[in-house]
Amino acid sequence: MLAGMPPPLNPPDRPLPDELAGATSHGYNCRCVAVHFGLDPAPYGVLPACSLTEAEYAELFEQALEIQRAAKQLAVARDVTGAHREYGRLRQLAHRLDRTDLELAAVSDLATVCYSAGDLRNARQCAEAVLSAFRTSVTGIVHFGQYAEIRMLEGSREVADRVLISLATEDGDVARAAELIAGQRHRAALRKAAEPGQYPRRLLDPHGADELTLRILEARVQVAAGDPAGALAALEEILAALDAIADIEEVRDQVASLRAMARAERARLRRAGGEDADARADLVRLSAQHEGRPAAAKFAVDLAADRALGGDFPGAVAALVAARDELTAAGATGDVAEASHALGALLLIAGDARQAREQFAHAGEIWKSNGDTPALRRLDVALARCAAAAEDWAAAEEHVHRARESARASGDWLQRLHTDFAAAEIGFARGDDLPAVLDLLLPVALAAADYRFEFASPRARTAWARDVAGPATELVMVLLARLREPRLAAELIERTCAVGAYTGAEAPALDLTGTLPAPEPAPPAAGLPLAALGTVTAALPLRLAPPPALRWSPAAPMRLERWLDVAAERYGLPRPETDPVATWPVTETETFLLRYADAGHTYLSWRTTGDLDTVHTHPVDAALVATARELLAAASPTPREGESVADAVRRSLGEDAFGSFAGEQRLARILALTLLPADLVARLRAAAAGGRRPVLRVQPSPSLAAVPWGLLALPDRRPDRVLEPGAEGCCFDGDDRVLDVANVSLLAPVGIPRRSPAAAGPPVYVLDPRIPGQSAFGELGSVLGRQDPAAPLIRHLDAQLAAGPVRPAAARGLELVRRTDTDRRLLARLLAEPCSRLVFVGHVSRVRDDHGAQTALHLSCAAELPGTAEPIGAHRPFTAADLALSEPDSMPARVALIGCASASDFGLPEPFGVLLAAVAAGARLVAATVWALPTSAAVPGADPMAELVIAVDTALAGDDPVGDLCAWQRTRLARWRARPEPACSPAFWAALTCLDASDDGQTRVR
Repeated sequence: MLAGMPPPLNPPDRPLPDELAGATSHGYNCRCVAVHFGLDPAPYGVLPACSLTEAEYAELFEQALEIQRAAKQLAVARDVTGAHREYGRLRQLAHRLDRTDLELAAVSDLATVCYSAGDLRNARQCAEAVLSAFRTSVTGIVHFGQYAEIRMLEGSREVADRVLISLATEDGDVARAAELIAGQRHRAALRKAAEPGQYPRRLLDPHGADELTLRILEARVQVAAGDPAGALAALEEILAALDAIADIEEVRDQVASLRAMARAERARLRRAGGEDADARADLVRLSAQHEGRPAAAKFAVDLAADRALGGDFPGAVAALVAARDELTAAGATGDVAEASHALGALLLIAGDARQAREQFAHAGEIWKSNGDTPALRRLDVALARCAAAAEDWAAAEEHVHRARESARASGDWLQRLHTDFAAAEIGFARGDDLPAVLDLLLPVALAAADYRFEFASPRARTAWARDVAGPATELVMVLLARLREPRLAAELIERTCAVGAYTGAEAPALDLTGTLPAPEPAPPAAGLPLAALGTVTAALPLRLAPPPALRWSPAAPMRLERWLDVAAERYGLPRPETDPVATWPVTETETFLLRYADAGHTYLSWRTTGDLDTVHTHPVDAALVATARELLAAASPTPREGESVADAVRRSLGEDAFGSFAGEQRLARILALTLLPADLVARLRAAAAGGRRPVLRVQPSPSLAAVPWGLLALPDRRPDRVLEPGAEGCCFDGDDRVLDVANVSLLAPVGIPRRSPAAAGPPVYVLDPRIPGQSAFGELGSVLGRQDPAAPLIRHLDAQLAAGPVRPAAARGLELVRRTDTDRRLLARLLAEPCSRLVFVGHVSRVRDDHGAQTALHLSCAAELPGTAEPIGAHRPFTAADLALSEPDSMPARVALIGCASASDFGLPEPFGVLLAAVAAGARLVAATVWALPTSAAVPGADPMAELVIAVDTALAGDDPVGDLCAWQRTRLARWRARPEPACSPAFWAALTCLDASDDGQTRVR
């Protein structure tokens, strides 16, 4: 009899195809169909389904569906053994029912289970068996006219195909994976275009869940193609799309599974990119969702490294062993191998290379059995490190050579990058052909440094720089020092200092007048309420770019260019097609260029504009830098975490800090002995003795962003031994400071594209703006305090008004202070007209948002105005991203940003805050401060804040702002020496600095 499906209307009208000869089952009840039409059933064998009653058939079929549901749940829980058992039962029932669709569903699901368990060999066999059976079944279906059955087999074909997509990705066959994804999309389009009723609803993907599955697979392909940054961004979009359909009952289980899949993939990418905290959050969440099931043990393996890094090494080892036992019982062989590999990595870090090797070997046996080639590549790297730890160099080189060859064959340039770095580390440790190590390592370091800019997320860029590019750069700097290659080291320092350039060429603009921009691809809905503006504009992109091509001097290109070309060819990163940018200013005054870069230790290079081809490089021990930073932080009035502003000021004005001459001088001497090399000090003294004060231009590294360079003392000799605390004075005969012999300013990163400055016009004043919702005496209260017509600052402003117009328009100086309308809209209007300078005095703070850590000005902006920062009550800060994404007319050539640590851009993980945003917008010179400025309330009876503002405004109006401000600081230093009392303390004036980009020739319209 026929059961389970109506028979075809007509008998076959052609001979049995050869591929069906001898087959016992190749379609739904084919033997029964033959008997139904009176054909010879002999070629098909005897099938049990032909003797089933309809009731028996229905009962077995329902049982099969129940087993299938149970098997899927076990597979999601990562109970591989249980899933195999249930799918075996399902296949037995499929044979009794002659249901090829059930058989292929079981085998295709088994392919997925095997793949997720790391058993790549069996995953491939199952997937290929499904596709082979599918082709045979289609032939039988066409022969017997049972076209409805092909639609029932289609889903299994797609599942098997997805496993092959993953396997092609694992193999590095990106083209094949992309081809298979395109085939799935093509078939999906054909199904949707068919007449209604042709396919089951689940195969029509009504809610887009299957497409999201393909997009997750596509993200994996992006990683294999060398674009983990793009994959990470895609996964964020996928998770957002899954959230949108999560409450639909029809796909709820599928969405839950896809979420776990996407989050696990995101965690893997985050960890690979160094985003440990975010990766940990994903893994903890996944572990909690699967608590009590083998999947939780898999995530426990991934979390063990964090536990070890947190200091609980025994707990991490115990967790790995327990997780491995649970995964072994569940049959998740790939996860068992991962646990052994993780255990080996911990043991290697602990210095037990022998036991580590045993754990790696156990993982390798499983990976070899599973046919996991990428994992075997990781194994070779691990075994190479074990061999190097035991100084078995022949074995180490054999393993790392095999890993590199495998990476090269895979076409995955990121794998090649990692294996090349491992080879360089081993070569450096062996130490017997360091030039060859340099040829291998330097392109790795350059490619890793540039690749960070492929990431859209600032956190991902920062983490990649710290955990991937950072170690490579650290090693190459040590290697260059050992090889005595100061020129290459200096070039690498200059290239490091050039990075972090904002590029807005592809970014939509943020209109500061309050009109919402139209984000791509479609404008916002009409009538969008003002309260929603911040949400919409917060999604605007702020991307950073690698440094442009650089030129060393008029007579010489960068020697790094050769290695940059090798890095681009070897690791697939494009080279910028731009003219080289000069790394030196064009100036008649002798100018010293001093740059610092953090790479484990801190490295400095210096040269002069009079002799650009002679370079000096020096390492500064990381421990010394850390000590100097601690002393500076203890003296700085910038509040520490949990410290009030008042307490910070009292600490800063204490006897051991800026409250006494002895305390301040000791700090200046320690900083100088740490940061100023003897050859630079000697040349500065010699240049000053010639009768014309030289200029010292400094670009600090992030660790040195708060250093008051002009205040540093000039040693007369270097110590010949490690100094005891308090013995610094033996290196000094007097109290010469850098300010005494040179004018000091900051260097702008050469990679910043810049607009031309605004045309000359009246000055613009934004002075102590009132902040919505903030009391004058609160945390964001007045910085200038109560002003009256007789106050020095007001008299200065009255004089400016008498000399000519200012903006905003005012009849007297008092009207320019504590205004309520100086928000981003007014600023945009003021900057739209010609202006000679902008003077901002107020609060500056650090914020963190979608564009990373940055600084923000606190204007009179209500929370309803558009912007990228989250509101603070009724107020929205005006960030560097707001300025960079806006399109006002260019900034004036001269800008003052007088606020707390407004020059702290260089201390950010990515050096981009309001200081450099102003330079990008056209400012040629920006006066700012490197630490939080105490207000005049700290010293009753004096007004040091007003003195500073007057000095800055006067200097910006003059012909030589840097020289004038340094001259003013010299008068403050002389007063401090004569009267070391709080009102004269460097806490009020030494933080002031100028970023001078007026003569560096880097104007490039962005």
